[in-house]
Amino acid sequence: MAIVRSILDITKPIPQEVIERVRRNLKGRKIDLTDPDNPPLTAKELREMAAQTREIKKKIMFSLRMSKPAILWWQSLGKGYTGLMTTLLEAAPRHPEWIKTALNTQP
Repeated sequence: MAIVRSILDITKPIPQEVIERVRRNLKGRKIDLTDPDNPPLTAKELREMAAQTREIKKKIMFSLRMSKPAILWWQSLGKGYTGLMTTLLEAAPRHPEWIKTALNTQP
């Protein structure tokens, strides 16, 4: 059997001919998904990972003083505006230009 390579564009659906070729070549074959270098996780390991994830996702209460116009503007965005504030605050460290712009507009 020859090796057939296909370059797929992730922005487009997989061509039907590629899907049919893969199905044809896999027909009757058992796919072994085990990996000796990565054994399945134990129940204890899974519990530890879940606990770490919960700790990372834990939110902390934070208070902020803002001007009334600023608060009204945020509230005008509708339900979920505090989530949007959080998203922007979490993204700010990756966008130092935002901080520079904000510092340059301070009175």
